[in-house]
Amino acid sequence: MTEAGQRLAVNPKPILTGNTACYRAGPRAWKSRALHGAEALPRQPWEDVFMPHVATCARANPVQAELPEVLPSNVVRFDLARRRVLKGARRDATR
Repeated sequence: MTEAGQRLAVNPKPILTGNTACYRAGPRAWKSRALHGAEALPRQPWEDVFMPHVATCARANPVQAELPEVLPSNVVRFDLARRRVLKGARRDATR
């Protein structure tokens, strides 16, 4: 469990290059906290360092490649159309 009360899956073996400190808080309870960030404390002696599973999962969704500058004529860019619709919706909502 994270400091915010959320579940976080970590790889089962501790690793020095990880970014999550975990420690046992009870017989079947673990607590975790991030080791990066402006307010992060250094690793404590009772903590082990793990890597979050999502960072190393082979089944994770691949990141979509950047769209080419020129698209085929049968392809529509929805991201530009959405921006225009959202801007118009915001203007109407504030009137």
